[in-house]
Amino acid sequence: MNNCLLLFLAFLASVCASDPRPNSKAIVLAGNARFTVLTESVIRMEWSASHSFRDDRTMVIANRKLPVPSFNASTEAEGWIKISTAHLVLQYQHTSRLSFNDDNLRVIVMDVNGTNATWLPSLSDNDPGRLDGTIRTLDMTNGSVNLNCNAGGPDFIADSHCTDALISKRGYVVVDDSLSYQLDNSTWPWLMKFPSRAVPAKCNDIPKDKRRICGKNIMSKSQCEVNGCCYDNITPLPNGFECFYSASSYQDMYFLGHGHKFKDALYEFMLLSGPIPLPPRYAFGVFYSKWWAYSDSEVDNYAHDYATRSIPLDTVVLDMDWHLTFYNNKSLDQADQPMGWTGYTWNKMLFPSPKAFLSHLHEMGLHVTLNLHPASGVQPWETSYPSVAHAMGIDPSTQVYVPFDLVNKTFATTWLTLSIKPIEDDGVDFWWLDWQQGEDWFVAHDQANMNINPTLWLNYVFFTNPHHWGKTQRRPLLLHRFGGLGSHRYPVGFSGDVEASWASLAFQPQFTISASNVGFSYWSHDLGGFLHGYDPELFTRWIQWGAFSPIFRTHSMRDVNADRRIWKYPAYYYTIMRDYMNLRSQLIPYIYTECRHTYESGLGLVHGLYFEWPQYAESYKYSNQYRFGRSYLVAPIVQPLDKQSKVVERVVWLPPGVWYDVTFGSLIHGPCKHIAMYDLKDMPRFLIAGTILPMSVTPAWSLGQAQSNPKTVNLVVIPGVDFGRGTMYEDEGNSQNYESEHSWTYFQYQAKSNGSIELTISKSTGKFTGMITERAYVLNFRHSAPAVAIFVDGIALDYLTTDEMQIEGWRYDATRLSIQVLLKPRSVDKPINITLTGISIGTTTTLNNARGLIVRLQQVKSLLDNVYVYQDDFPHLLEASQIHQVIGYNVSQFEEKITHLIGLVRKGVQEVQNLPISKALKTQISQLLTPPRLL
Repeated sequence: MNNCLLLFLAFLASVCASDPRPNSKAIVLAGNARFTVLTESVIRMEWSASHSFRDDRTMVIANRKLPVPSFNASTEAEGWIKISTAHLVLQYQHTSRLSFNDDNLRVIVMDVNGTNATWLPSLSDNDPGRLDGTIRTLDMTNGSVNLNCNAGGPDFIADSHCTDALISKRGYVVVDDSLSYQLDNSTWPWLMKFPSRAVPAKCNDIPKDKRRICGKNIMSKSQCEVNGCCYDNITPLPNGFECFYSASSYQDMYFLGHGHKFKDALYEFMLLSGPIPLPPRYAFGVFYSKWWAYSDSEVDNYAHDYATRSIPLDTVVLDMDWHLTFYNNKSLDQADQPMGWTGYTWNKMLFPSPKAFLSHLHEMGLHVTLNLHPASGVQPWETSYPSVAHAMGIDPSTQVYVPFDLVNKTFATTWLTLSIKPIEDDGVDFWWLDWQQGEDWFVAHDQANMNINPTLWLNYVFFTNPHHWGKTQRRPLLLHRFGGLGSHRYPVGFSGDVEASWASLAFQPQFTISASNVGFSYWSHDLGGFLHGYDPELFTRWIQWGAFSPIFRTHSMRDVNADRRIWKYPAYYYTIMRDYMNLRSQLIPYIYTECRHTYESGLGLVHGLYFEWPQYAESYKYSNQYRFGRSYLVAPIVQPLDKQSKVVERVVWLPPGVWYDVTFGSLIHGPCKHIAMYDLKDMPRFLIAGTILPMSVTPAWSLGQAQSNPKTVNLVVIPGVDFGRGTMYEDEGNSQNYESEHSWTYFQYQAKSNGSIELTISKSTGKFTGMITERAYVLNFRHSAPAVAIFVDGIALDYLTTDEMQIEGWRYDATRLSIQVLLKPRSVDKPINITLTGISIGTTTTLNNARGLIVRLQQVKSLLDNVYVYQDDFPHLLEASQIHQVIGYNVSQFEEKITHLIGLVRKGVQEVQNLPISKALKTQISQLLTPPRLL
């Protein structure tokens, strides 16, 4: 068996590693209903008058073969049956001849925040407790978009693919899969013919207050009736829904009754629908994109611009100008699309040798994606047209185009192998599927698949394409729009072309947070905004949000003023943006570890606070702050600075626990409100106490670093509790073998009452090809007084008096109030034990806010030096600004100097008020040196 065939079979096994046929012991038959107890909190509920139950995979549900949970099924009085698990009680009147309704079906969820919750079928149509999910795109928007699907009605849902969350404050959610297409059991699973369903009778017999929506995206009588449902556009249901279930309609629903255990709800849905794949490691680095007619030399030039400025870059995005375009020709092509919008033929004027060009980018460590609008099919000017036309039975001499018929497996196979594969063979790493269709696209193009979501289907076809991914070990990746439930299986998303405005920026964190409620955890955004805009402050804040978002991708329109290369902005803003882009690069070991957790748990890297603290109203109220993995809480600043004071106030709710304020350097006990003033360089973020955060160090060459496991790891240790831990996950980075071939390294520390800290780095467990055998470490113990001595495996380290990073030893960083330990490379097959002794534990509270003040004092001194030369007039402020230097020269003065810092700052602020400087500058300095308030 040749290697290509082995790869093909292994890829298909990974795609189809699920079994849609349930265990027979999990099934309960009752009259015209079939119930499948999938977990203690999930029950599938089917009703069919003909007992035509479905056991094939659907576009949403891939796996029903789960371990049979413990449950009891019994017959009760008056024809009722009862199915009980540890968490649910389902009751159904099996003698009823009517499909599911409030009179014959109910489910009780045990213990939803201390009480039981009862579900009836009619309650699914309007659940005020159900959280937001996400929609197809934010294209052409400026600010927030309503994510309440029901409120938008069927037109909105069909166009936007609007999908509500899989979690609700009520404690349950029902996923209606009745209208989903099924997939066959072929080698490359494909759409099965949709079963014919009888046009329902006696629709008027169903009371209007008992009607339940059938297909929230259905907009026509024919589409409604072909699904066996009733249609009424005279007296529709609220919000314009006109299609409802009849008394004989087939129904297939999944009841998720997890109470407020929202993490469990996502995890068990992923058991059914399939896990969220782990994207290639390089995808978490920096993308650069712009709609611009770049040539190969221009791309090479800007890549070197990134490198010479030590700015990370990992993925080059080429918008549509890589292929033939006809901008001056305003006519439509044969598919009634703008001519040249679709293309598969390289523009040789810009890219005379595509394969050599892409090989050159790969040699620099970069990956490449190309934009693709496929709606026009294959037009006569494409190089692949003759072969595609001939294969599809069209005489190429007629110059009749080949329509885009993606549900036709023959066309899909032909197109992918003859039009798409040659470009992939040139070296394209993945595709950016830029297609602007709603759910009515197939109907409008006479492809007769009214229940197929074209976005979801396109994503499925590309992500599972055996003619590409089946012939390589590389991991599938796409850039695409959201296509409804099931889209989580095909990362990553791109949210579309938004206006460059503060309103657009403000909505993106909230939009990303809510998408994790449906498992769509990898939105990427046009950082900086696509449409218009040259606002350095706005772009800086967008870069900060991007550093703590799932995917970092800048993008902009064909406008010379809408440039998202950060060196095109004034130096002050450029420096801040470069720092955050480098921070993003340094965070990739942590991000990649957390995204492995996403693969295993279904919980997105960016997710709402209600997953951990569902009982707190603030978890829902503060909708623009979020968890970034299991260690961070992040609250981006999404409003401009005050024009006078040059700062902005941000209120952050901190949940229960001990949190480390990264900006100010303090340990805070939640729950509380944290209110502080922030400068442009600040982005509010907090680390849970006990965190050991794995990061990389800034490399000498900034291109393509995201794809590689770090040879030197920077461990950031956060105190505040007696015991802390962290993990680091690694694999090959771009292989499909990550499920079984990977390694973990574990970190833990224990703080003792005698002022010592013991930290252990475990040996790496597991193996994979290319695994690092030796690794150096830089350990940073934040919020700490100096140590007296430090030992590694029992051997004392020297105290270092230089900033040299290549020698082993330790030093005290007085600016960051951190102990830094440098370790030379050691074998990853052996644990490392580090002991710190003699740390003064009485200074923990004294250190609160000291780090932030030390940093801001340098800024304040610069502000004063620029307008006022007489430093004798602010001696206390000057003394405070030099405290870190004094400690750095002589750590024995640490406690004395830190103890007096706050008092010196207070006196210094008063000195500033007496200086002959502007009122605005006095206000700015006062607010910069004011510690946060806690409420």
